[in-house]
Amino acid sequence: MAKAYSMDLRERVLKDCDAGMRSEDVAAKYTVSASWVYDLRKKRRETGSIAPKQQRHGSKPKLVPYEKEVRQLVADHPDTTLAGFCEMLSKHVSVSTATLCNFLWHLKITRKKRLSSLPNGNEKMWSPGEPNGSNSLRPSTRKNSFSSTKRGQKQT
Repeated sequence: MAKAYSMDLRERVLKDCDAGMRSEDVAAKYTVSASWVYDLRKKRRETGSIAPKQQRHGSKPKLVPYEKEVRQLVADHPDTTLAGFCEMLSKHVSVSTATLCNFLWHLKITRKKRLSSLPNGNEKMWSPGEPNGSNSLRPSTRKNSFSSTKRGQKQT
Protein backbone atom coordinates (compact mmCIF):
# COMPACT_ATOMS: atom_id res chain seq x y z
CA MET A 1 0.00 0.00 0.00
CA ALA A 2 1.29 3.44 -0.90
CA LYS A 3 2.25 5.91 1.79
CA ALA A 4 0.27 9.12 2.23
CA TYR A 5 1.73 12.32 0.84
CA SER A 6 3.65 14.41 3.38
CA MET A 7 2.15 17.43 5.13
CA ASP A 8 4.85 19.61 3.56
CA LEU A 9 3.73 18.63 0.05
CA ARG A 10 0.09 19.17 0.96
CA GLU A 11 0.84 22.65 2.25
CA ARG A 12 2.88 23.59 -0.86
CA VAL A 13 0.12 22.31 -3.18
CA LEU A 14 -2.56 24.31 -1.39
CA LYS A 15 -0.33 27.41 -1.26
CA ASP A 16 0.00 27.33 -5.07
CA CYS A 17 -3.74 26.72 -5.47
CA ASP A 18 -4.48 29.68 -3.20
CA ALA A 19 -2.06 31.81 -5.28
CA GLY A 20 -4.29 31.24 -8.32
CA MET A 21 -2.69 28.30 -10.14
CA ARG A 22 -5.06 25.84 -11.78
CA SER A 23 -5.33 22.40 -10.13
CA GLU A 24 -4.04 20.67 -13.29
CA ASP A 25 -0.94 22.90 -13.36
CA VAL A 26 -0.26 22.30 -9.66
CA ALA A 27 -0.62 18.55 -10.21
CA ALA A 28 1.89 18.64 -13.06
CA LYS A 29 4.33 20.77 -11.04
CA TYR A 30 4.37 18.36 -8.07
CA THR A 31 3.86 15.16 -10.11
CA VAL A 32 0.63 14.19 -8.37
CA SER A 33 -2.74 13.46 -9.91
CA ALA A 34 -5.20 16.26 -10.56
CA SER A 35 -7.91 14.27 -8.76
CA TRP A 36 -5.73 14.20 -5.62
CA VAL A 37 -5.42 18.01 -5.78
CA TYR A 38 -9.21 18.33 -6.18
CA ASP A 39 -9.80 15.95 -3.26
CA LEU A 40 -7.30 17.79 -1.05
CA ARG A 41 -9.00 21.13 -1.77
CA LYS A 42 -12.42 19.57 -1.09
CA LYS A 43 -11.21 18.06 2.20
CA ARG A 44 -9.87 21.40 3.39
CA ARG A 45 -13.10 23.15 2.37
CA GLU A 46 -15.36 20.59 4.13
CA THR A 47 -13.36 19.67 7.24
CA GLY A 48 -10.72 22.37 7.59
CA SER A 49 -8.02 19.69 7.82
CA ILE A 50 -5.47 18.62 5.23
CA ALA A 51 -3.98 15.76 7.26
CA PRO A 52 -4.08 12.31 5.66
CA LYS A 53 -6.64 9.79 6.84
CA GLN A 54 -5.49 7.13 9.28
CA GLN A 55 -4.55 4.10 7.20
CA ARG A 56 -6.16 0.78 8.05
CA HIS A 57 -4.08 -2.36 7.73
CA GLY A 58 -6.70 -5.05 7.46
CA SER A 59 -8.97 -6.52 10.04
CA LYS A 60 -7.96 -8.13 13.30
CA PRO A 61 -7.50 -11.90 12.90
CA LYS A 62 -10.68 -13.78 13.75
CA LEU A 63 -8.91 -16.40 15.88
CA VAL A 64 -7.00 -14.05 18.22
CA PRO A 65 -9.47 -14.58 21.11
CA TYR A 66 -9.09 -18.36 20.64
CA GLU A 67 -5.29 -18.52 20.54
CA LYS A 68 -5.09 -20.65 23.68
CA GLU A 69 -7.57 -23.20 22.29
CA VAL A 70 -5.77 -23.36 18.93
CA ARG A 71 -2.39 -23.95 20.57
CA GLN A 72 -3.86 -26.67 22.79
CA LEU A 73 -5.55 -28.42 19.85
CA VAL A 74 -2.34 -28.46 17.81
CA ALA A 75 -0.37 -29.80 20.79
CA ASP A 76 -2.96 -32.51 21.55
CA HIS A 77 -3.59 -33.59 17.95
CA PRO A 78 -0.39 -33.06 15.91
CA ASP A 79 -1.48 -35.32 13.01
CA THR A 80 -4.88 -33.72 12.42
CA THR A 81 -5.52 -31.93 9.14
CA LEU A 82 -6.50 -28.27 8.89
CA ALA A 83 -10.06 -29.35 8.06
CA GLY A 84 -10.08 -31.45 11.23
CA PHE A 85 -8.92 -28.50 13.31
CA CYS A 86 -11.62 -26.31 11.77
CA GLU A 87 -14.20 -28.91 12.74
CA MET A 88 -12.85 -29.09 16.30
CA LEU A 89 -12.94 -25.29 16.57
CA SER A 90 -16.51 -25.11 15.25
CA LYS A 91 -17.92 -25.14 18.80
CA HIS A 92 -16.02 -21.87 19.42
CA VAL A 93 -15.90 -20.15 16.02
CA SER A 94 -16.48 -20.98 12.35
CA VAL A 95 -13.33 -20.52 10.22
CA SER A 96 -12.00 -21.68 6.88
CA THR A 97 -8.87 -23.77 6.46
CA ALA A 98 -7.12 -20.77 4.85
CA THR A 99 -7.90 -18.59 7.88
CA LEU A 100 -6.60 -21.26 10.24
CA CYS A 101 -3.48 -21.80 8.14
CA ASN A 102 -2.72 -18.06 8.16
CA PHE A 103 -3.29 -17.88 11.92
CA LEU A 104 -0.93 -20.83 12.56
CA TRP A 105 1.67 -19.10 10.39
CA HIS A 106 1.16 -15.90 12.45
CA LEU A 107 1.73 -17.92 15.65
CA LYS A 108 4.84 -19.52 14.07
CA ILE A 109 3.38 -22.99 14.51
CA THR A 110 4.63 -25.29 11.78
CA ARG A 111 2.96 -28.57 11.01
CA LYS A 112 5.38 -30.02 8.48
CA LYS A 113 5.81 -33.74 8.89
CA ARG A 114 9.30 -35.22 9.11
CA LEU A 115 10.02 -38.17 6.86
CA SER A 116 12.38 -39.69 9.40
CA SER A 117 9.73 -40.41 12.03
CA LEU A 118 6.42 -42.17 12.27
CA PRO A 119 3.25 -40.17 13.02
CA ASN A 120 3.44 -41.02 16.74
CA GLY A 121 6.94 -39.54 16.90
CA ASN A 122 8.43 -42.47 18.83
CA GLU A 123 10.19 -44.57 16.19
CA LYS A 124 12.35 -43.78 13.22
CA MET A 125 11.36 -45.16 9.84
CA TRP A 126 14.98 -45.53 8.67
CA SER A 127 18.34 -44.70 10.10
CA PRO A 128 20.86 -42.49 8.30
CA GLY A 129 23.42 -45.36 8.07
CA GLU A 130 21.13 -47.64 6.05
CA PRO A 131 20.20 -47.29 2.39
CA ASN A 132 16.70 -45.87 2.11
CA GLY A 133 13.98 -48.48 2.17
CA SER A 134 16.03 -51.66 2.58
CA ASN A 135 18.81 -53.36 4.45
CA SER A 136 20.27 -54.67 1.18
CA LEU A 137 24.04 -54.88 0.73
CA ARG A 138 23.61 -54.47 -3.04
CA PRO A 139 24.41 -50.94 -4.33
CA SER A 140 21.52 -49.02 -5.87
CA THR A 141 23.38 -48.36 -9.17
CA ARG A 142 25.67 -50.48 -11.31
CA LYS A 143 29.37 -49.76 -11.35
CA ASN A 144 29.58 -47.87 -14.66
CA SER A 145 26.09 -46.35 -14.67
CA PHE A 146 24.98 -42.93 -13.62
CA SER A 147 22.00 -42.13 -11.41
CA SER A 148 21.37 -38.71 -12.94
CA THR A 149 20.25 -37.95 -16.48
CA LYS A 150 23.48 -36.14 -17.28
CA ARG A 151 26.41 -38.27 -18.23
CA GLY A 152 29.52 -37.82 -16.17
CA GLN A 153 33.06 -38.84 -16.86
CA LYS A 154 33.75 -42.54 -16.59
CA GLN A 155 36.00 -43.67 -13.82
CA THR A 156 39.24 -45.21 -15.06
